[in-house]
Formats: sequence, structure tokens, C-alpha cells
Amino acid sequence: MITKVKANKSFRGTTKYVLEKEKATIIGGNMYGSTTNELVEQFTLSAHLNPQLKDPCYHLMLSVPKTDRTLNDDELANLSQRHLANVIVLSRLKGEESQVKQPDKRIADSKLNQLVDEFIETELPAYDFFIARHSDKENDHTHIVASRVNNLDGKSIRTWNNYAYSEHSSRLLERDFNLTPVQSSWESKRKAMTRNQLERVETDGLPGEEIMRQAIDVVTADKPTMPQLIERLWSEHQVKAIVSYYSHGGVRGIKFGIDIGAVNADGSPQLLWKQGGNLNKYKCSFNKLQTELGVSYDHKRDDSEIKHLTKMLESAPVFQGNQQVIDGNLSQQSIDNSQIIATKPEAKPKTKLEFNAEIKPVITQSQLPETKLEINSETKPLLTQSQLVELYKKYSAGLQQELVTDRDKEIAVRALKDNKSVLEVADILKVSPAGWTEDEARQLVFLANEKLESQQPQIELKSIGKQDLINELLQIAVPVGVELINRLLRKPGENSLRFKRATLAKEGRELVFTHDERGEVFRIAVSRNQEGNLEYYPVNIGAVRLEDVHAWREVKRVLQQQIREERQQERTQSKGFSL
Repeated sequence: MITKVKANKSFRGTTKYVLEKEKATIIGGNMYGSTTNELVEQFTLSAHLNPQLKDPCYHLMLSVPKTDRTLNDDELANLSQRHLANVIVLSRLKGEESQVKQPDKRIADSKLNQLVDEFIETELPAYDFFIARHSDKENDHTHIVASRVNNLDGKSIRTWNNYAYSEHSSRLLERDFNLTPVQSSWESKRKAMTRNQLERVETDGLPGEEIMRQAIDVVTADKPTMPQLIERLWSEHQVKAIVSYYSHGGVRGIKFGIDIGAVNADGSPQLLWKQGGNLNKYKCSFNKLQTELGVSYDHKRDDSEIKHLTKMLESAPVFQGNQQVIDGNLSQQSIDNSQIIATKPEAKPKTKLEFNAEIKPVITQSQLPETKLEINSETKPLLTQSQLVELYKKYSAGLQQELVTDRDKEIAVRALKDNKSVLEVADILKVSPAGWTEDEARQLVFLANEKLESQQPQIELKSIGKQDLINELLQIAVPVGVELINRLLRKPGENSLRFKRATLAKEGRELVFTHDERGEVFRIAVSRNQEGNLEYYPVNIGAVRLEDVHAWREVKRVLQQQIREERQQERTQSKGFSL
């Protein structure tokens, strides 16, 4: 569970924030009121018993991950009440028993539970508090608003070390209520999220800083080299890691960047950048990556590859395939298009769109109408493992002294020049000692193809795998195109959208993309099945180029940005003014 705890001056501001949100309901507590004014009146009477106390309002939040089971109101109220009691009891402990960060010293769980049971029975009624449930997010969470003043003796709840007590309480409750256990900040050596970050979790989903931390944790699990860390962050998580150097050649530091949806004046993605030490003071600086996480670095071995990667990353476009991790409530998830063209009947990932339809790959390539789909690619048998190994050896001739990444990129270039398809080249790369995954190998192939394009702008389509390129285009363009057309149809009399050198149009039940010079690029038949889900299949495929893929990626990015801005505007308008 995610937890936060804060003492502040304003009962009214806190109560208003908690109660007057949409879908907020009181599910527990011991107060007679149900409105902001009624509750604040009672809190104020309590605060008068200790007028010297500067911050009498106690505000705790508990958020249960969406992956856990859904708790009913009684369970959530019981969990929240016990959390408040745990924190108060822990704040009263002295000596070693209060050292919750040290398992060998802190109070035993059984003893703490006994003290908490007694406290709930005898003393908790002396503290005014209410518990509200917020159900406006995918993960339910509760707010506990309480007076720090005891109505019987006027004494206040101590707030020293309250965040540590709150985290320790959460770990106990996760076990008692059979919820997903997580590590406390001191166990993972991760800096606890700030109040602002926690509020962003509540309103917008996981913040960019936390995404970068989690990505670093994942890619360092097997103690990679520094270049491997940089490559994996980019290829697997779309996180840029840039190493800077002093003029004398020593490493100055490392910074991490991720796209959070903002754009620059020129329309390009604006990245959130964090220095390693600021991102997480315990383990994300260049030195701590080595000492804390076991990342291997040798300046003679790694510096040239790091600088090469830095040059590539500084110019690499940011595609928002990971953006849904940042904000699970925005509809970039709705136009996520991975594997939308299935090569097997059972591979049918669902993609939710803003207009509440689902695009499904309803047919395989073998089921496409031969008279309508103009593809002249030849079917080739799959290469055996031994053949792939031999081809890898063949294309790696003379590259043994190169670093593995540079070597494999050059192997991809050589294989493409040798008229191998994208799929074949990716399979060849997967036998590399680097152990590339399917996605990593494909990315290397496309990087190699871009390198070839810069050298020879007019590469024949068949040399990079015509069918593979068509699939790459359709899996991006179809969901985005349907969304664009649906938005356009809100304006009566319009059924086509003009791009710089192309047109997207709706012709009956068909989605058609036409280039000014090349004519019809694709024509897709679109329909709904009996379940109301959207289905499509290609009717005609024309002259497809890699530039079409890049163009549609940019269209997707712009559309996602527009959707986020619309959602943000809707949230702002719904909130109104808070006085």
C-alpha cells in the first residue's frame, strides 16, 4: 500500500478537500457530523483543549493497489482505523522498541497488536476522526482526518518519525488483510515519495520520477555493465540515461529523462530530466549505481560505447509506448498498438479506444483476400538455429574487436544489404552473445535500416521486408486513424482529414490513406462484430515506405498529447474554484 501522513493547521481545508471530491463517502469514524461545517465545528472544539498546538489536524492516506482484491466499506474502514491506531501507539514507544527500521530491535508484532487492541478499546474514542473512501480512481484509497488532541486530557499525538511509523503500519496491515506486500523505503533504500509526488499518484497516476526509479530497479537486477544499463532503460522503458564527462575525461554524472506528455514550442516531446543523485539519493547517482546496485563500469572498456549511446539517445525520438505507466487514466493506452496485426489466430491483444470500441486482429495473413491484398512477397521457410549461427558468424567477420552492441548493429546492416527480411535479421541477432530479446533485436534492425536509409535514401522495400513493414505501419495507423476519423465526424459534412502530403478519409465502411505522389497507401475495411467490438482487415495495400511509419508515429504522439490536454481541461473545469 501507498501511505502518507501529514499534520497541518487547517481542519476546514483538509476536510473540504477530502469530502467534497466526487465519489467521496464517509465509511467510518466516531464523529456525529457528515458535512464539512459539522465536522469542522467538532474538530475546533477538540483543538481548543490544546491551544498551543500549531498543527492540530492529522491527515493520513492509504491507497490499495489496483492489482489487489477490492475491499468492501467495512474492511476498508477497519483497515484504516487500525492504521490510525498503529501510528498513535508507535508514536508513544520509547527506546529500542520505537526503532521500526531495525527488525532486531523494534517492538515485536505480537506485542504491538496487543497494545493496539487495547488502545482501540479504551483510548481511540477520545480522538475525533472520520474515514472517507475515494472511489474515483482505479485503486481505492481512504483518507483519515483526525484531531491530534485527546478530548480527555488535552495531550497531543507526537508526529516525530510519523512517516516511518506509517510505513511500518502498512506492512503489518498488508499481511493481516492479505494484500500485496511491498518494501518500506528504508528496506529498498529508496527515498520516500514527497507529498507532492503522492498527490500526483492520487490525481494523475504514477509520477515520472517513480517510473524511472522502478525502471532502474528492473534493468539492474542482473548487475549489467553501464552501457547495458543505458541500452535497456531506453529499449525496454523509453528512459534516456545520459552520462556527462569533465574536460579531462572523468565522469561528471548521470541524468535520466522520460516523456511525461508535455511538449516544447516546436511540438517536440518535453522530457522530465532528473540528475541521478536527485532522482534517488541512495542509489541512482553514477557511483551509487555501481556500489549499491552492482552495475559494472570500467572506463577503458565502457567509455567509448557510453559516448556512442549518448550521441544516439540525444537525437533519438521519444515514442510514448511507456506513457500508460505514467498515467494509467489517460487514453494513450487506448491507442497503444503493440502486435495489432497477429501472426497467429490466438494472438489477439485488445486495445481500448477513447470511443469505447476495441480493435482486434480478427484474421491472419493467410486469411486475407488474395485478389484484394496486393502483396508480392515470397513465403520463405524459417531458418534453423544452426543456419542462424552460421549467418551470424558470416556477417560478424572482421568485427570481433567491436563492442557487442556496435557489432550487432553492423551485422544487421550487412544482413539487410544481403536482402534479408527484418524478421530474418532479428532472428540472426537473437543468437548473439548479448542475448537480445525479440523486441531488442527488432529495434536494432530498424536502427540499422535507418542508418542505411541515410546512406541510400531509396532502398527497395523488399530489402527490409515488405510484409513486416506493412504490419508495422498498420498496427500504428489503424487505431490512430479510426480515432481521428471518429473525432472528425463530430463535424457534420466532413469525412476526410488532410495531412501535409496525404489524406485520410472514410469511404463507407473503409478507412483510406492516400499519398499525393504514391496514390493509395492502404485501404482498410472496418466493421463491428456482434459483441460491439471493432474489427478490420486490409482491402488494398499500395506503396508503403518506412517514412510512413515515422509519420504515423508522430501523428500518434500529437493525438495523445491532445487527449491529455482535453482530459486535464475537463478535470480543471469540474473542480471549479476552492475558497
